Amino acid sequence: MSIMSLLSPLSLILIIPLGGIIVFLYLLKLRRKEQMVSSTLLWQDAVADLQADAPFQKLKKNLLLFLQLLAVILLTMAIARPIVRAKGISENKIVVILDSSASMQSTDVKPSRFESAKVHAMEIANKMGPRDTMLVITASTKTQVVQSFTSDKKSLDSAVSALKPCDTSCNMRQALVLALSLVAGTGSAPPRIVIFSDGRFGSLHDLPVGKARLDFIKIGTGSDNVAITGIDSRKNLSGGQQVFIGIRNFSRQTRTFNLEIYIDNEKGKQGNLFDILEETLGPGEMKQEIIGNTSHLSGRITAKLDIPDDLGADNSGSVYLAKPRNMNVLLVSRGNIFLQNALNLDPRTSLTRAQSVPADFGRQSYDMVVFDGIKPPSKLPPGGYLLINTIADQGPAGARFGDHAPSSKGNSPRPTIIDADQHHPITRYVDFTSIRLAEANYLSAKPWARSIVEGESGPLAVVGTNNGRRFVQLGFDLLKSDFPLHVGFPIFISNCLEWLAPSQIGGSAGSRTGQPVYIDVPPGIDRIAITGPDGSKHYVDVSQTPVVFNDTDRAGIYRVTGKNFSREFACNLASPAESDTYPREAVDIGGRQLASSSKPVETNREYYWPLALIALAVMAFEWYAYHRRL
Repeated sequence: MSIMSLLSPLSLILIIPLGGIIVFLYLLKLRRKEQMVSSTLLWQDAVADLQADAPFQKLKKNLLLFLQLLAVILLTMAIARPIVRAKGISENKIVVILDSSASMQSTDVKPSRFESAKVHAMEIANKMGPRDTMLVITASTKTQVVQSFTSDKKSLDSAVSALKPCDTSCNMRQALVLALSLVAGTGSAPPRIVIFSDGRFGSLHDLPVGKARLDFIKIGTGSDNVAITGIDSRKNLSGGQQVFIGIRNFSRQTRTFNLEIYIDNEKGKQGNLFDILEETLGPGEMKQEIIGNTSHLSGRITAKLDIPDDLGADNSGSVYLAKPRNMNVLLVSRGNIFLQNALNLDPRTSLTRAQSVPADFGRQSYDMVVFDGIKPPSKLPPGGYLLINTIADQGPAGARFGDHAPSSKGNSPRPTIIDADQHHPITRYVDFTSIRLAEANYLSAKPWARSIVEGESGPLAVVGTNNGRRFVQLGFDLLKSDFPLHVGFPIFISNCLEWLAPSQIGGSAGSRTGQPVYIDVPPGIDRIAITGPDGSKHYVDVSQTPVVFNDTDRAGIYRVTGKNFSREFACNLASPAESDTYPREAVDIGGRQLASSSKPVETNREYYWPLALIALAVMAFEWYAYHRRL
């Protein structure tokens, strides 16, 4: 039950002086002029007043007095600003954050959580006052302002109605930081931020929110979801290849379903059924399937779950396979038994060793060339190059000193590796942070290259593709590190073979939705078209290669076309955090435990304007009564 209260109760004191003045005027007796008349029989009432000596008279029943007092009371009540706690929001500036991540596509709330959140957001907009404004933000891997501050309800309805969820995770921290910056210093009242979400984002207890008023509106009731939480392809050291598929039951009941494996041998063709596995998972149970008989296969492998559940975006995933092929590799080194053995481990390689650049280097065709401490020629033919402790004129990076004092050879002593990009094909499954280096030369990456291993003072490993040449460059000598003694070293060499001499079928593994994809484009192509899983087309001008494509918000197959060029890549959700769709009852933001609520926000709704209108109506009737002598 709503209870009315006042924002300015002291204003009611005005009733006393204003009402007293009106009553005082009615107590005063009128002073009349004396007139000579022939008879006073017709003026009995006037004679009665003249006979009184006092300046005041008794109050009589008077309609005008009642109307005037009523008007004063109503106006004073309007000044006191009566309020009622009502559903909706009536603030000056409101920021609404809509969680548009993959879990918000769950259908436990019909038609989906995201559509329900949109309805709640428009309920707030429709109940705004004439001076209120609203800003709408969506939160997925990217934060986007879809409607700036406005009081136009039609604009808000149009912007919110057009929103669609993404097949990505939620970066609520970024959305809140943006929201807080947009409302900072906008008024004396604390800003209001309303979050519509299922709470499937990490704790934000260290996020400073100041005096902002936060409301968390929980969207969702439960979870009945089974997901593909990971899918990948991997070549072993014997040259074979395997497909790993991780599945998990996030529901509260045992689920039985089929895991279907499809192989697409031709682009654009419907996949052929390769295998069906019957699976039974208990509540919360996870399992990994290994498809090992794939050495003879090439093309796209797609795994699908044949099960009705709340979330469809995580019921499929794709990776790419290529048939084993022989690769010619040239190793130019003064001697490195570790590197030589790692290259010989792969049965696909035909290794040629040399202590200096061969005289016929430009005339021979190699799938990959390794320069180990040997400076490459100034002009390199198209191909793949692994540069170890050396710099190429056409390579991805030059050398620079770090923060430490360089040694006599220009290297920084005992640098520490602090981070590595685990999403890049070169660094997958390799732990670089445990490697110890005696010395290294920090690298300065060129604009078309990117760092994949970071030291305390800069990049220690850089990759890049430019004008038909692929490079992996290390800024340290393998023999002055313990890297060759690590189990990840042969894996690193295998990754280099795969990436520097790639198959033309597609990506060797599926990418994660929301992450950038690097597309190698052959020379001579100025523009490419990328068609997304939903049929949307993106046209990208090629100024350098690889082309960085960021619009990967949909799970599925992306097709790239250009002049005499076509390829495809897959983006998979593969996110246990998003597939675990059970809504949270509370979230931790700025050290506050915000309890969830499925009810609309209740705030102060003012009713001063109806009282003011009634007061004007009373005054108008008083004027009418006075002139009509009612």
